[in-house]
Amino acid sequence: MVFASELEAYHKYVAYAIGKGFGVRKSKIRKNDKGEITRRTFVCNCEGYSINSSDQKRKYKRLEVRCGCPAFIRFKHNHEFIPEHQRHLIRCGRMISDTYKGVLVDMTKVGIGGTMAYKFLANEAGGSQNLGFILHDCQNFLQSERSSHIPRRDCQSLLNHFNSMQMQNPIFFYAQQVYQDGRLANIFWRDSLSKFDCFGDVMIFDTTYRTTRYDMKCAHFIGVNHHWKNTFFGCAFLSDETAESFIWLFEVFLKFMGNKAPKTIFTDQDQAMAKAIRIVFPNTQHRLCTWHIEQNAIRNIPHLYHKPGFRDKYFSKLMYKCKSEDEFEVTWRKMEEEWDTENNSWLQRTYDLRHKWSSAFGHDIFSCGIRSSQRSESTNNVFQKMSTQTSTLIKFVHHYEEQLKHMRETENQDDYSSRGKPKLRISDNEILTHAASVYTHAIFKRFDEEFFQAVSEKISSTSFNGLVYEYTFKRNGIEGEHVVSFNAADLSISCECKLFESKG
Repeated sequence: MVFASELEAYHKYVAYAIGKGFGVRKSKIRKNDKGEITRRTFVCNCEGYSINSSDQKRKYKRLEVRCGCPAFIRFKHNHEFIPEHQRHLIRCGRMISDTYKGVLVDMTKVGIGGTMAYKFLANEAGGSQNLGFILHDCQNFLQSERSSHIPRRDCQSLLNHFNSMQMQNPIFFYAQQVYQDGRLANIFWRDSLSKFDCFGDVMIFDTTYRTTRYDMKCAHFIGVNHHWKNTFFGCAFLSDETAESFIWLFEVFLKFMGNKAPKTIFTDQDQAMAKAIRIVFPNTQHRLCTWHIEQNAIRNIPHLYHKPGFRDKYFSKLMYKCKSEDEFEVTWRKMEEEWDTENNSWLQRTYDLRHKWSSAFGHDIFSCGIRSSQRSESTNNVFQKMSTQTSTLIKFVHHYEEQLKHMRETENQDDYSSRGKPKLRISDNEILTHAASVYTHAIFKRFDEEFFQAVSEKISSTSFNGLVYEYTFKRNGIEGEHVVSFNAADLSISCECKLFESKG
């Protein structure tokens, strides 16, 4: 068993002992160099033997019950303790009391949002550390509370609609999860074409917006089509943002994909989501949306982020422009020295996740060349227009389907516009001729621009170590150079920029 504190462990053993019929006494204790307890032993109150001493006069006579009882329990610690100012964040110690639940429900009934209600209670308690729960717990409770009041007719209308869609096209898919009392907890759906749109390479999962009058989370899966535009892989309503809900949703999505997990998934900075990804998609690269990182920076460090000297010179460089992990570390240390950010808790938590958001740590990860900023932001605008406080579940689904029709029609128009081969700037080049025959016009345009950038590179030096050739390339008028390696043994080629690995 695991306990959050020595006191909690003591009370647990006392309760056990009383149930069995004996008392408990605190015994041996061991501390580390910092004075922190690393081991604590509790024994039966009958442990050991009494020592009679006629030389000592006792002020009080006590009942002698010690008889050498061997019962004991020992608790060990094999890790550093969480600092005192963070202990209120420990999950096992967080719980919303019935009193607070009643207050939160009453405040939301009169139009006070969950965040403002939480701030009020935290202020009344003398700080969030005295509440016994955090804002995320508050939001999850209120979401569950609202979802419990979804009228059965709205749920039934939604299920009837999905059943009708499935009868019209058996490939249409939906799945639902219900509470023990039959109330709707979570639901996922995707249309028939989404099954073929989902290539299984890169996916963006976003839960930015709450939707409908029941304040359920709208979770949507976004991808990139062959015209470099957004496409929907599926959508879900979630009653809360717990790891259990995300695990259920990802497992359903994995089943719909034929158990083919995406190579890379982009999400926001959510611990429950990250836990679910580790469990359901253990081999998938988890990256954080740069758009979400920037939005969190605006909220958490506005006094720094809005200063160009910080944002452009350091923050943006750390996200997008560092070519190596060493360059990232050097830049981060310089930022700390110049802006005195060593003790900024949000920046330190963000630093701990640097391998998920900085381009310096993602060169070898296939990401289709996207950072997800433009993908999340543009799609969020679509869902923001759908989201209204008075929208029912079925009404939102109809809005979603209309938007999906628009996206399909746009894709159809793009397919039509891609008929025939694009005009080539160099007509007799075999690489461009072949690329024009296999790419859509949108993708060919990207390739064409990259090709012409490449041909302007000149070899400045060459080296050979007996197996691998290294070519150093440089472009006139442009600072910097690139090293391309050719392995003669396996005929493999790699460039230090890793664009082939990340973009394909």
